[in-house]
Amino acid sequence: MIKKLLLNNFLSHKNTHLEFNPGITVFVGHNGSGKTSIIDSITFALFDEHTRKSNRNLVTKGIDQSLSEESGSIVVMDFSVGSVDYKVQRQINSMGHLVSAKLEQLKQNDSTMENEKNIPIYRPIISGERKQLGESVIGEVESILGINYPKLQIASIIQQGEINKIIDSQPKEFKELLNNMIGLDKLDKSFAYMHSIIDDFRSLLREKTGGYDDNYIKTLKNKTEENKNKIKTSKISLKNVYSDLFKRSNEMSEIENEIEGLEPKIGKLQEVKALEATLLKYLKEKSISLNIDIEKNKKMLFEVKNAFSILHNKDEVSITLQIIQCEKEELHKKMNTIEGELGKLNGFTECAKKIEIKDGKCPVCNSKITAINDMFDISHIKKELDKKQKEKTFVSSELTKLNVEELNLRKKEKNIISAEKTLSSYDISADYNVEILEQKISSLNADFQIVSKINFGNYAGANLLSYKVDDYSANLIDVIMKMRSDLVDIDVSVLNQKKLVRNKLSSELIEIQNQKAVLEKAISNLENEIAEFDKLASELYSASKFISDLEKIRSMVFNRDGVVSSSLRTWALNLISIKSSDYINTFNVGISKISLVEKPREIKVMCYGKRGEIDIISLSGGEKVAVSLALRMGIAYLMGSSKIDFIVLDEPTSNLDEERRRSFVKIISDVFSKGVGPLSQIIIITHDEEIFENSEIEQIYKFSMSDSGSIVTPL
Repeated sequence: MIKKLLLNNFLSHKNTHLEFNPGITVFVGHNGSGKTSIIDSITFALFDEHTRKSNRNLVTKGIDQSLSEESGSIVVMDFSVGSVDYKVQRQINSMGHLVSAKLEQLKQNDSTMENEKNIPIYRPIISGERKQLGESVIGEVESILGINYPKLQIASIIQQGEINKIIDSQPKEFKELLNNMIGLDKLDKSFAYMHSIIDDFRSLLREKTGGYDDNYIKTLKNKTEENKNKIKTSKISLKNVYSDLFKRSNEMSEIENEIEGLEPKIGKLQEVKALEATLLKYLKEKSISLNIDIEKNKKMLFEVKNAFSILHNKDEVSITLQIIQCEKEELHKKMNTIEGELGKLNGFTECAKKIEIKDGKCPVCNSKITAINDMFDISHIKKELDKKQKEKTFVSSELTKLNVEELNLRKKEKNIISAEKTLSSYDISADYNVEILEQKISSLNADFQIVSKINFGNYAGANLLSYKVDDYSANLIDVIMKMRSDLVDIDVSVLNQKKLVRNKLSSELIEIQNQKAVLEKAISNLENEIAEFDKLASELYSASKFISDLEKIRSMVFNRDGVVSSSLRTWALNLISIKSSDYINTFNVGISKISLVEKPREIKVMCYGKRGEIDIISLSGGEKVAVSLALRMGIAYLMGSSKIDFIVLDEPTSNLDEERRRSFVKIISDVFSKGVGPLSQIIIITHDEEIFENSEIEQIYKFSMSDSGSIVTPL
């Protein structure tokens, strides 16, 4: 039961304080005066839920957005469950964010001074909304009330027009309404959710099995049969392959034995060919070597002969050079003497020029000169100079001739030295007989003539005896001739033919082995697939049984026409019928029993009085209001698990005619005004103020709107 409500800056209520007593509390006022805000304040305080979309919309318009976090809306609600009193408080700031939430319980039998002064003392139960830590005012309230916000809306808050909806709606619509009220509509979601669970399970099966689920069991069995047929066909082919492999292996063994007998002889034949190749190579190298030796010896013979020719006049050249040296020395001495005399004569010439006689007089004393010494006679000196110059020219010419002759002799001397070095390099003395060298060249030429006649491009079948040019070639030829005589009956083509046959057989064996491997692998893969299919089919069969069980659960438990739903609906209908009958008896309208009867597609409301069954159509306006109210109270009892002891009726008379309005007021006045009715408390919100003017309802609040917000006045 609700006892007090304190609203501060909540919607249109700046500061509203309401007290509730047992029985009927009526809120009257024009639309927009703040009556319905009371419902939002109750659900907000208990569950942080309301009809205004956002908490920010709860804050009274005009609150300064720059105010501190403590500014905003506060709702405090005192309520009781049984004999226990509680206080719940919830505060939000101007932005709609939660500032505080706390739930407290009134202490009982307290002996403190505060209690003596009649000041109630509350102990804290929980604060905050930390659901992840298991600390939540909402969760604690749900635990105390045994109901959550959606159920509270169905059980205790009856919106405008909902009272008569039960009576006025068609039986089919009433069944749907009842299903929604008792929560059976959620079974539809569970029914659909179970379908998605089964689909997800099948998806998981397909993901883990490579695309298979329980619908593919027959497909797997068909694939298994197909694989068995393929294995049967493959085994027949494999048997034929084994037969071919055995046959080719025997043929291969025979040809290998034949080749094995021929190969040693062929090996010797190859050895002969190798020796022949060695012989040819040696003879080619011999031919080149002989040619090189011949050219080398020819060069040596030419150089030796040339050296002996040069050395023939060695003594003559040496003696002539000595004579020339002596003659040059004499001429150099003579040249030096002439050079001295020429210098002296040039000195006399200079002196003679200085004492030159002019007009027969002495240039010093100017005395007459009768005779001049030849030494100071320039003409005489010139004659002597000319004579000495001719002698110098002659001597110089002779020196030049001797130098030219000496140069030629020096060249000959150089050639003589080179010739001596040539002989020394060949280790030949001056008395060497060149005929020995000529004979050696002749012998080399003879050997070269023999080798040069060999046809290296085509020697097969040739008489190798003619190729003997030295001891080495002779010994090698004798060995080759001996081995040839031992291999006269060997035919290499026969061996080559057998090898071709062996190669062909080898290729065929490889092909057959490949066929064998492919067939064996295919059979193995098919057998593995069969094993996998059998295992998979077994697993899928188990999964199909599980899915079948899920389908049964879905059909029986979550289908609104299933066993569980039907049982739950039957139980709910019986409980509502019992409680509605209890309530209708307190209304004293001549109806003693209300029964809800379920039909295949509808729920029919049956009423009974002293005369037996009463048809709904024949009920008076007042009786219909009473039946509707009794049914709603029965539903509230069911939804609230008997802990919820109040109902809020929002505009309950808006769709009622005058007769029903009077009946509604009379019923609730007679039954609930003293707070002793089937429910402790009924809160009525209406704009029809006049319908309560002559009633005995004492707790009426009038709501009006002013510039500062809603004003609530007790009447």
